[in-house]
Amino acid sequence: MKTNPNNNIDETEEKTEIPEVEETELSAEEKLQNEIDHLKKQLMDEKDRYLRLNAEFDNSCKRAVKNHEEFIKYAGEKIIQEFIDVFESLERGIENAKKTDNKDKLIEGMELVYKKFRVVLEKNGLSPIKALGEKFDHYRHEAMMQTLTNDCEEDTILEEFAKGYILNGKVIRYSKVRVSKFETPYKKESTIETENEVK
Repeated sequence: MKTNPNNNIDETEEKTEIPEVEETELSAEEKLQNEIDHLKKQLMDEKDRYLRLNAEFDNSCKRAVKNHEEFIKYAGEKIIQEFIDVFESLERGIENAKKTDNKDKLIEGMELVYKKFRVVLEKNGLSPIKALGEKFDHYRHEAMMQTLTNDCEEDTILEEFAKGYILNGKVIRYSKVRVSKFETPYKKESTIETENEVK
């Protein structure tokens, strides 16, 4: 190393900094490669996590479907158990009816079975819809026929062809009914004229 008379290091002497620059550049490449490797690992971990979650979701869906199918399959179990007693009573009634000519006993047995049926149905939320003499309600009744009359209020139910039912507040079968309609003056006059003409 050269020195000047003042014992100072010669600043013009070349410094060997090339290896340090190369080390710095390699270090930056290594850092970049490390970051890439880290991101790759993170991506693989996320992919693995996604696959696990997807598999768990599929299994949950399959379990839910299976549970739903099981529920539907055995949903009526409780009411069926209650109807077994009624079914057996009906079975005994048929056997007894074959052995007896007593009509009153047969009717009594049928009424007993009917009452048991009604109790089970009511216990499970079924109730009949009132119809005869009631005001027509399209939410509960279905008009099958209309009768022209002025003997009662319009839209009064005159006859019930089939009983309707409500299950836990929901109409499951509409009452099929005949409803009254007022005769119009025009129809009355035309009817009288027709009758006069026939006479």
